[in-house]
Amino acid sequence: MSIPAPQVISPSSVPSLRWGVLAPGSIAGAWASSVQKHTTQQIVAVASRTPGRAAEFAKSHSIAKVYQTYEELLADETIDAVYVASRAGDHFKHGMQVLDAGKHLLVEKPITYLASEAEQLLAHARSKGLLAMEAMWTRYLPQASVIDQLVATMGKPELLVATFATDNRAIERLWQKGGGGVVHDMGIYPIAIAQQLFGDPVAIEANGKISDLLIDSEAVVKLSYASGATATLIMSMQASLPQTVSASFELGVLNIHAPFLAPSGITLTDKDFYATGETWLDESDVQGHEGLSYQATAFASYVAAGMLESPVHTHAQVVENIRLAEEIVRQLGAQPF
Repeated sequence: MSIPAPQVISPSSVPSLRWGVLAPGSIAGAWASSVQKHTTQQIVAVASRTPGRAAEFAKSHSIAKVYQTYEELLADETIDAVYVASRAGDHFKHGMQVLDAGKHLLVEKPITYLASEAEQLLAHARSKGLLAMEAMWTRYLPQASVIDQLVATMGKPELLVATFATDNRAIERLWQKGGGGVVHDMGIYPIAIAQQLFGDPVAIEANGKISDLLIDSEAVVKLSYASGATATLIMSMQASLPQTVSASFELGVLNIHAPFLAPSGITLTDKDFYATGETWLDESDVQGHEGLSYQATAFASYVAAGMLESPVHTHAQVVENIRLAEEIVRQLGAQPF
């Protein structure tokens, strides 16, 4: 068994959509920089409810139009698609506004806090003939296509461990209602990679920690699958561990290097104690959060093809991940929203 080559969409092969940015915070800055550096997409407008923020963002990213309200941006008929990077608790409201304005929608993860809202938002997009996509950028990295090709050849899934634990006590937003919580903000990555590798679980057991404000800060989650496989997801925003994924299959072991959620590498080995195998490294010039660019190129290709959902991260998968996150939070007794 060998590691296949990644399948990557060429930025020059897709139409250059005209994008608006709604709520330009830090992640929006990283997204805009990566898109401008590595794609043919055009960011033409930005809007913020915070005085001066949109103008500052526009200056930093050479964006022509600055709007003082979201409504003004959404009324701009030259905009094809909108990237929503507001607080997670506002994603549903702002996503619906974008769709009602007739724009295609890329909304930061988590798409919503509640599965019922995710279902409603995605159904609304489909009813309007618009593409709505959660910005789960890990599913669009070159290594994601390598993983998908490998999983198809590795036989029955057995055991998985995925960890995203980083001391984020200094990030105030994560500790406030409507703005974070470890499960939806950070844990959504282990949840998504477990789904990509093993599918959707049939049973969930979660233990962890919550703050005085009932914000989930740490969780250890056991997932059980109909196949008999199990997965352990470790997520924390106070402790730090390597951000890695290891998954055992019937025919081998797949290890995704740290940080697994960004361009990194993959090692495929046999199951011996002194394991041997092969390693693939992402040595392209798209590194770190510049990997956010891949989802914009994929999005434009789907729009060009008339698709209403991502073929590599479907609406059903998005909703199931939010449903899983919602159940973990319920078991912890947290109230992040």
